[in-house]
Amino acid sequence: MEYIKSKLSDDLARKIVGNKEKATEYLLCLNNIKPISSLKFKTISRGKNAGKKVLDLNTKELWKVIVDSWDYEVSKKIIRDIFKKTDKYKSGKEADNAMEVLIKEWQSLKLGDIAWPFSQGAFDEFVQRVNSEKENGFIKDEKVKVAAVKYRRIKEINTVRNDFIETLIFEKNNNILPTLSHRRGVDFFINGVSFDQKVAKSPTNEFKRHFKDEWRKEAIKKPELVAEYLYKYQDEGRFGADPRLLVVYIDEDVSIDKIREIINNTDLNNPIEINFTYKHKVQGEKNYKVPCFVILLHN
Repeated sequence: MEYIKSKLSDDLARKIVGNKEKATEYLLCLNNIKPISSLKFKTISRGKNAGKKVLDLNTKELWKVIVDSWDYEVSKKIIRDIFKKTDKYKSGKEADNAMEVLIKEWQSLKLGDIAWPFSQGAFDEFVQRVNSEKENGFIKDEKVKVAAVKYRRIKEINTVRNDFIETLIFEKNNNILPTLSHRRGVDFFINGVSFDQKVAKSPTNEFKRHFKDEWRKEAIKKPELVAEYLYKYQDEGRFGADPRLLVVYIDEDVSIDKIREIINNTDLNNPIEINFTYKHKVQGEKNYKVPCFVILLHN
């Protein structure tokens, strides 16, 4: 867990601001509000930008100035304003229209329910299953073609929906500071604490097996239990006991309007505390306690 209200590390500065271009934009904005004595400038002498005043800092100096001049409240506002200029934010704001087009195209192709034709990474298994069926090769080819189209299109739908969700989360709480980079591990800081956003297609197969026909009702009733299962049954290769903002699909065909309603009714100020036990291959069982937000998407 990272905390940035009091100070900032070089690594977190890079995670939040992202690259040299945005770092420069951020520092110039900050300098306009609170002059930074350590900033160095030079004037371009040639070309179309002749006479323009620009920062004269190498990469190491750039990040050091960001760390040394960090002011959480002022910096948060600047970074939120920069985020509003990103393609991700713009995509999220335009999601209503984009989703309407994607859904109409799905329906025009007669692809049926919006649902995954096979699990991610399980295409080979899907094809083997189709090949084992007692039908001719042309029918099998058609099944694979339709499944591939459905898979591509549902990935596209989910990208639009995820940008929409991230935009709604950002706009829901002024205490959210988004990261401008795409480095794994941190997506938001909420009240100064780092949270990694994870999107799950279900509450886990283990959850469904345990609760059987009642799994959907139990998930909606106990979001903290869904979070516990997602932490407990995560893949060890990507294990993490870090604070997370979990977005979990209970139903795949959740509309944009329903997503908006759910997030508007979600408390994004006070995380819930999740206690879970993880069985490591080498270390054995270990207990963990983490703060977590859970957003369940359902009809």
